[in-house]
Amino acid sequence: MPLIVSFYLRVIMMNRYIRYGFFKFLLPAALLGVMANSPALAYELIDLGANVEPRAINNMGVVVGSSNTDQYPATAFGWSSGSGIELIKGGTSANAVNDAGLVAGSTIDGAFIGARQWSDHGAFGINQAGEVAGYEVGINRLQPRSLPYNPAIFNGNKWDVYDIAQLYPRGTREDVYADRFILNGINTGGYTVGYKYRYGLAGSAAILIDPNVTVNDLADVVYLPTYGGRAVDINDNNMIAGTTANNTRVTPVIYSRAFVYDYSAPTDNLTVLPVLEGGLHSHASDINEHNEVVGYSESAAGNHAVIWDGAGAITDLHETMLAEGWVLTSATAINDYGDIVGTGTLNGASHGFVLSTGTISASPPVQNQVPVAVVSADVTSGKAPLRVSFSSGSYDPDGTITDHAWDFMDGSFSTDPGPLEHTFATPGTYPVTLTVTDDMGMQATGSITITVRKGKRK
Repeated sequence: MPLIVSFYLRVIMMNRYIRYGFFKFLLPAALLGVMANSPALAYELIDLGANVEPRAINNMGVVVGSSNTDQYPATAFGWSSGSGIELIKGGTSANAVNDAGLVAGSTIDGAFIGARQWSDHGAFGINQAGEVAGYEVGINRLQPRSLPYNPAIFNGNKWDVYDIAQLYPRGTREDVYADRFILNGINTGGYTVGYKYRYGLAGSAAILIDPNVTVNDLADVVYLPTYGGRAVDINDNNMIAGTTANNTRVTPVIYSRAFVYDYSAPTDNLTVLPVLEGGLHSHASDINEHNEVVGYSESAAGNHAVIWDGAGAITDLHETMLAEGWVLTSATAINDYGDIVGTGTLNGASHGFVLSTGTISASPPVQNQVPVAVVSADVTSGKAPLRVSFSSGSYDPDGTITDHAWDFMDGSFSTDPGPLEHTFATPGTYPVTLTVTDDMGMQATGSITITVRKGKRK
């Protein structure tokens, strides 16, 4: 049974709302002074267990992350209050989950989204439409260890890759350094954020890719004025959270600090967030739709998990905790109800935790089953030009199929549910694929191979 301990956190008024249970109340400005003396907001501290690193929490209270034990080293997991931790087969870390339960994460050599896997990719942020922010590994024929990473966005069917990463020489040696772009977050509008660094050199730059700008080269990427660093997420208000760079070579020393950046504001849109008393540096991990940011801050007693409200005021989450033996060292994610996940120590051992506002259901959420993609064709071989009639027998065990995406592997695509016809004009082998999506955003892919031989000359 998970350890559950109650403690209290003061109500944060800067966003003009109070959360309790599943309800949100918008407060008139005139009442804000009265509500300042309202009762504190109750939290529950839920122990996720030893060597558990939660990475994300959705609005249904589902937590995903990575678990590391002697039996299951570096294994992705999902957690809900009713079912506990369930390991995700094939994943080393689950990095993001949307409200439909679609999970994106890492495998030993690439990425996974739902039931699909890709080598040489990374998947880190997901929006409610099922679009995923990440990267695709490029090629370096001269220096195979110095591989470029191109920013990439999974559009629900395939990866859209911006082929902009460059290779650079060092002296007379060519292609020693490589650009690496990592996209960490994506909002409903398709704005993505992350960071860029150059493999082989120190330093990084926080970046944004604007969906309204065609990205053909490095100059089309937006570089945030955050003194380097990294952007971790962007909400639907186009508020970006991240961490500035650390520079100990200058006087005075510039320490890394959590920041928020308002991409919608014309000027004065960067706010460097405060640190706890006695601390010098801080780190931001996530931002929700109320512009609340979580992460950690150094304090006189070490790193503590913190939350910054929508106006930038900082609260030490560790100092609110009443459970003996716990030290909350980092908050890694927050949902729109204010539920927070993070890591800390319990009696000196590393543990993951949830800080619940009471919105997490006592019963497990519905577990979506993967749809089944079934493809058939009236003929599978013949002479060019070959006309083939395709059909889909796909189904969803616990719902409905909402989208079909055909790839005929000759440069042609279709979203027709079928039956449909396609003509292959050129001889060759075509592994035709059909990707289906169910009503909860889960996907599956089926395929059938069509072989086209040379036809007779007229």
